[in-house]
Amino acid sequence: ALFSFNIIVVVTLLLCLLLLSNENNAISASIVKSKSKMRLSRIALSAILSAAVFATTVVVDASHVVSGTEARLPMSLTTVIQDLEAEGASYVTTAAFLTSKSVRKSEGSKLLRSLFGVSGDGDHDDEVEYGTTTAFGKKLADSPEAEGDDDDEGGSGVAIACPSCTSPKRGATASEVTSTVVACGGTVVYVADMVDLGRGEGLFDYFGPALERLLAMRTMALDIEEESEGAVRHRPSTLIVVFNGVTDEREMASARKVWEGAASQMLRAIIQPPGHKEATRLEDVFDRIEYLSAAERDVDMHLCPAGGRVSAPGSPASRDPVEVSRSVSEVVNAGLVEDLGPMVEMAAKVPVKQKCPRLTNPLDLAAARLLGPLARRALAECLDTVRSATGDDGATLVPEFGALCDAAIRRALDSLDDAAGARLKRSPIAKRIRADLKENLYSETGDLHEAQVSALREAAFASFRGRLNKLRISPNLPSQMGGAADESLAEFATAVKKLRVPRATSCGSWTTNADQISSLRRRMSEHNAERLRAARASGQFKPVPRKGVTVGMHWLLPKPFGNDYRQEPHLTHAADDLVYVPVDGITDVSGNEIRSGDWRRGVVPAPSSGEMIYLK
Repeated sequence: ALFSFNIIVVVTLLLCLLLLSNENNAISASIVKSKSKMRLSRIALSAILSAAVFATTVVVDASHVVSGTEARLPMSLTTVIQDLEAEGASYVTTAAFLTSKSVRKSEGSKLLRSLFGVSGDGDHDDEVEYGTTTAFGKKLADSPEAEGDDDDEGGSGVAIACPSCTSPKRGATASEVTSTVVACGGTVVYVADMVDLGRGEGLFDYFGPALERLLAMRTMALDIEEESEGAVRHRPSTLIVVFNGVTDEREMASARKVWEGAASQMLRAIIQPPGHKEATRLEDVFDRIEYLSAAERDVDMHLCPAGGRVSAPGSPASRDPVEVSRSVSEVVNAGLVEDLGPMVEMAAKVPVKQKCPRLTNPLDLAAARLLGPLARRALAECLDTVRSATGDDGATLVPEFGALCDAAIRRALDSLDDAAGARLKRSPIAKRIRADLKENLYSETGDLHEAQVSALREAAFASFRGRLNKLRISPNLPSQMGGAADESLAEFATAVKKLRVPRATSCGSWTTNADQISSLRRRMSEHNAERLRAARASGQFKPVPRKGVTVGMHWLLPKPFGNDYRQEPHLTHAADDLVYVPVDGITDVSGNEIRSGDWRRGVVPAPSSGEMIYLK
């Protein structure tokens, strides 16, 4: 339309020049005719100026590319948004341009330029090249609804992210593509090639993980808002599916049917956040879906979720440039470009302890989509098997709990290995999922193990108290109570070993058997001490009286502790030693001897006695 108008302006200028030329040739005509020609000249000049001003206005108001960038996504969107704001755009709409696997680079470049109206005549149109340009901004012409609207200050623009989906080695990685879709709020222009539709492969190598990440981020935002008791609704999104190779309406309807069936199958295979409504159709993910052919032009005008033009006032897709830039920064700051840590941690039962490898090839994507749901199912089946014997709270004591858990854990890991096969086992994502499953299995069964040990501890303590109740109060009661504690501890140590799973300490947070035995021993000792104090306070228990111990030396013994080698250094190495008789070196004194006073004779014998201590 702009080209046709320019032709009309040129023709008008030529006609006006022709009129001026005729006026110069007829300069010698009559005065009346001369005045008429001069009036006509003024009219022609006014027409020229009006046409020039109008043409300039049309050129300025037409949609045009503002800038393009080759920086890494999704950070490069910020640069494009800033250029649009500098161009005067008050509102910005973001979208991601993705293609299926069979779309070649040259074909993708042609589709990118044709679908978004990049003709090549603009000053920055050469900056848009698929495979090289990662994002570009386009200032939109004012819509008819916006004419005369005082609230529309500077118009609107679109920021298009176009990561290359041709090859993970030469193009963008899956992590960059998925994070870009999240940064764009879920608005996607997707080119589905008829070759991929026919063979059922290559459609969702990047689009599937992108939807998986988008659903997870929406769930995280929803949970945060629910904790703060605020109302939240995700950013409105639009999906435009462009069928490459469709020529008529019949082929369009057939391609749409195949696409919807493949998309439903993909949604059942991806990892979706637990505890929320599962998305089974694309309508559950996007607010608006539109199907177009590759011959469509100005696709950017169809991005509004409400069905209108994105340049119209009040479009739900249009946001303030500062708000859009903040959304991109949040994705980058969350670390979603490099790893899957936040997503895995949200779905896992335990915190993630290592960074998740980057998704760089379709093998990793297939491992994430296939093994993720299988791992969660294997964990649930393992816990159901164990809880069927121990109860939901794990309080029912199972003597062979360790063997039961070991068999259930092995079965869960074997089922995941069988599903992965020899090919997927080589993927870093598959190794990570298996490691997380193993960690979760030991962690969850570890909680049940604690409940089992607690039940066994109570049973052992009850057996110990039963042994104490059978004891008779006597002077030997402390030693008998200690023997009862030792017997109960021995039985507990034997039984607690059967509750443990081999290698549990290295794979989970299970407490050791020594810690469990030590805890029970301390509890039994405290109970014995309390029972003895109670028996002694009531007068039922009297301990055996202690024997007195007295040390005496005869005053006539000059050197009771041997020679003083400081006075006789020559006897330092002599063979002298002290000899004590009787042989045991102990003299017992009975209670009667202590009361009668004869005990001194046993401690300090007479000097003439042969039992005195002397120096040899």
